[in-house]
Amino acid sequence: MGIARLAFQWPAPWASALRGTASGPLIVGLVCAGLFWGAGPVCAQRPSTAGHVPELASYLDRLQIAEPIRYRHLAIYPLLLERGPELAGHWLGMDRAVAEGLLWVYELPGRPTVPRVVVENRSRTEHVLILSGEVLAGGKQSRTLRQDVIVAPGQRVELEVFCVERHRWSGGEKFLPGKVLVPPSLQWEMRHGATQQRLWEEIAHSNAALGAANPTDSLEHALNSPPVQAQLGEVRTAIVPRLPPGTVGFIAVAGRRALGAELLGSAPLARELMPKLLDSYAVDCVILSKGIIWPDPPPDHRPAVEFIQRLCRVGSYRTSTPGSGAGIRTRAGGLAGDGVSLGGSLVHFGVQAERIVPLPGESRPLGRPE
Repeated sequence: MGIARLAFQWPAPWASALRGTASGPLIVGLVCAGLFWGAGPVCAQRPSTAGHVPELASYLDRLQIAEPIRYRHLAIYPLLLERGPELAGHWLGMDRAVAEGLLWVYELPGRPTVPRVVVENRSRTEHVLILSGEVLAGGKQSRTLRQDVIVAPGQRVELEVFCVERHRWSGGEKFLPGKVLVPPSLQWEMRHGATQQRLWEEIAHSNAALGAANPTDSLEHALNSPPVQAQLGEVRTAIVPRLPPGTVGFIAVAGRRALGAELLGSAPLARELMPKLLDSYAVDCVILSKGIIWPDPPPDHRPAVEFIQRLCRVGSYRTSTPGSGAGIRTRAGGLAGDGVSLGGSLVHFGVQAERIVPLPGESRPLGRPE
């Protein structure tokens, strides 16, 4: 697949075709064969990113959107960075760090409690990124992280978590990688102040809808069940091998709706985490939407471009993080996003435009009372 890009504002051979259609340097053009609106390229201005924290503003100013990779009604628009360095240093995702014995995750010593666990990075050189929504399996019960966390080499941190396995409080003290992320519909609840009780109710509904209900109401067991993994494998196989070199994230579009985006600081880190991130969207957009008739996607890629324009406009602000670096948050313009940076570089930022379920045709969110 050639890398056709929906490029923003940089000089290119196609610039002469855009002259006279937009003023100023902030030009959004659909570039290369096949990416056109109507009869020819349509230009729009990229909004200023001045309202964002500096590292996210710099990232958005360099962002490019590649041509989409489609699976049924789901379109994944790979994201690439123009100019400038990527995130420096050695980085690992949580699953790999735990598997290699570099990151230890365990219950609070001597006083296990539902809302907190301990992580310890025993590496001397690698930073570990733990994503909001990543699932920890084992311990007294499976948990999920409430926010993105960077664990620096040698660092030990207590983390706030949600329980994602309601009917178990037994077993060992140590956690293993769950190898799954909670789907965006549950992330939406977490980002909007869900209580533990609320999240348990949502998980029970989600597990039932997946056909993977289980005695302990474990989200990890449901997402790792063979039928669910078989369907996720189909989506992964259709998309991951076609991601262009240099991919640092994606925008997810279903039908005519831009649902959210995942932005990562480097291509190697994105390559490691992309399958898990794609799986989480596929749970909502493919498995739980089976049987729903989605509208045909627009021919002009407008939802993806407008999503990035919208993200540029809403701005972001600092928030606390229990690990290293600085937390980043957006709660404006109908967007909910959270992330983390280190040393002036973005490490990860995940943002949603709306809750993916209710699906088209449903009258209420999954699990929400009438």
